Amino acid sequence: MTPRACDGPAVRSLFQPIVDLSDGALVAVEALSRGGAGSPESPTELFAAAAAAGTTTALDTTCLHAALRGVATVAQPTTLFVNIEPATLSTLSPADLAELAELTPAGVQVVLEVTERDLLERPADLVRGVRGARAIGWRVALDDVGAEPAGLALVSFLRPDVIKLDLALVRGHTSLQAAAVVNAVRADAERSGALVLAEGIETEEHLDRALAMGARLGQGWMFGRPGELPRTGMRALPLRPVPAAHGAGVPGPVTPFAVLAAASAPQRAGIPLLASMTRQVERQALLLDEQTVVLANFQHAELMSARTRRRYETLGRLTALTAVTGAGMPDEPAPGVVGTALDADDPLTDEWVVTVVSPHFAAALAAREVPEGGRGDRTAPGAADRRLDYVLTYDRPRVLEAAGLLLEKTRPAITGTAPLPRPAPAAGDPVLRVTEAELPDLMLRAVSVASNGIVIADARRPDQPLVYANAAFLRLTGYREAEVLGRNCRFLQGQDTDQNQVHPIGRRLVAGRDVDAVLLNYRRDGSAFWNEMHISAVRDGHGEVTHLIGSQFDVTARVDRERRTAYLAHHDELTGLPNRAHVLEHLDLELRRARRSGGSVAVVLLDLDDFKAVNDRFGHAVGDAALVGAAGRMRSAVRAGDLLGRLGGDEFLVVLAGLPGGAQPDDAGRPTAAELVRRVQEHLRAALATPLQLPGTVLRIGASSGAAVFPADADETASLLACADAAMYRTKRGPAHRQD
Repeated sequence: MTPRACDGPAVRSLFQPIVDLSDGALVAVEALSRGGAGSPESPTELFAAAAAAGTTTALDTTCLHAALRGVATVAQPTTLFVNIEPATLSTLSPADLAELAELTPAGVQVVLEVTERDLLERPADLVRGVRGARAIGWRVALDDVGAEPAGLALVSFLRPDVIKLDLALVRGHTSLQAAAVVNAVRADAERSGALVLAEGIETEEHLDRALAMGARLGQGWMFGRPGELPRTGMRALPLRPVPAAHGAGVPGPVTPFAVLAAASAPQRAGIPLLASMTRQVERQALLLDEQTVVLANFQHAELMSARTRRRYETLGRLTALTAVTGAGMPDEPAPGVVGTALDADDPLTDEWVVTVVSPHFAAALAAREVPEGGRGDRTAPGAADRRLDYVLTYDRPRVLEAAGLLLEKTRPAITGTAPLPRPAPAAGDPVLRVTEAELPDLMLRAVSVASNGIVIADARRPDQPLVYANAAFLRLTGYREAEVLGRNCRFLQGQDTDQNQVHPIGRRLVAGRDVDAVLLNYRRDGSAFWNEMHISAVRDGHGEVTHLIGSQFDVTARVDRERRTAYLAHHDELTGLPNRAHVLEHLDLELRRARRSGGSVAVVLLDLDDFKAVNDRFGHAVGDAALVGAAGRMRSAVRAGDLLGRLGGDEFLVVLAGLPGGAQPDDAGRPTAAELVRRVQEHLRAALATPLQLPGTVLRIGASSGAAVFPADADETASLLACADAAMYRTKRGPAHRQD
């Protein structure tokens, strides 16, 4: 690393604390770069200027040096997290790495941070760079995990020591996508011993989510903002032992076959059996999700037949990464597939390999040509009578060893975009139709449900176009036959169609599996309906899927009933507010959180004044309208994050969470829990003060309220409500309905 590599704008480092969430102890700091004299202060502006000038690597190196200088005089064990770009990491030579090792102060443990985006865009460069960094004793953290869910497929290849959850996971709402990220991270951490770090923690709610997601470490303004390096109070961060390099201990050329054969005795087979076993491994990949990586090696590009290219095109569409290597391999042997050409003398040109890795699945098959009759030569790659020794394993560490060797061969810039949906055929284009010879057998399979929509798709053609649609399907969807044939059935999908349901459907179809699903679809006129689909695969005499037959049912009425039933289990039917069960469950949850954090929770109980007289005078229809109007007014008066619910009749409850625990204002002058409760009561009273405009009349609705605060007034749900109820009735009896 020459001095010239560090030339660039002046840079200084600030340090943000990283704590152990089990006890709040300081265990590490992250170096955050800021511009020095004559440079932009903002790191975003700093790196944008460097990118425009083509000096990003020099700036990155300067930031790395500034971070190391910042901890040079520390007198305690220090773990330093520092960010680095993969382009910088991949350019570090052994001499550069040795210089960095010399610059690292004694007692400082360096953890390089790379992002999930880097892992998707430059995985091979990143893996090679990480190997060099580990050679000098540095560790690795994968940052922003969850920002790009497809990147989870490659986490195991990097083998990070720390996995940093993206702050959107900690601050966002619970969803299936978030659950998929958390499940994958926890599985990898459990297997590898990596530590999980949650960043962006600013509130108790963020902390609760981080702990629920399995985070051991935390970072965010709740624990400290970037500033000077703490000189005392930091304890050592225990990290797992450094993982061994891929292929360590394997004699001779380190290849996927050599790695697998070192632990399992190879077996011998001919081409037909190996081809079938390979297709089975590929089929298993099709049944997984987009967090999957498929890496394969063909001895020569010529061995990738047209049928194989079609299979890999499907894999490329459904996985995070599908990449193949081989002598003479083009850059894109099939749409969406990354190709890398091998040198003719590369040991991999003697091997046939397919590997599949996802967060919860791993498989590898590696085969090598068998020398003929002791002559030492090998059968020609295209010969039909070829014999190969092979090893098949589902042991994850060994699969990762083999797959990692292929990943390191893969060319950079391997990410791409999924192919766009094929457009509808233009006027005058030939319309795809099922042939006369095929029609009788296919129609026999559909006759039992002919009253429902029936479609047939050609599985042999790209994008599985429809070749038949019956009259019931056309009536159901409102399309004409010419608008349907030749298109993939996804034209029925719209903006609110759940893609988490769509993707598994596509994977099961390309794998030849039957599908039963209920999906939100759209008719030609834009109206939505719930479509219950049953799709079956039709195979030819060789077992290959040729067609897909789907029957469609409009189950909108049934789904609406089910959704309404689920909604009413937690909401009041009249006002739409959370019902008694929901609001009391929420109160129990907030009380548990407050006990852990030392904060307060308050309840405000409201009862509409003289509401029985409204029903008696105007009737229940007007009374119901008055309840709805009052609920809307009160909903607008409560704070964001507080919960307003209807307990029943004309009685409502507000749960105020996250209140301060002290009886006096804190040093920052923030109000006490009692003061915040009083303000909420005033807002509720003001919201109800304006008369309600109802059909045929104008009503003035007042309310009496009473409040109670945990833990000052009571320490559990029932007694807290009893205190609030007593306070409310004191208000009703007092002059002018004084708020209590």
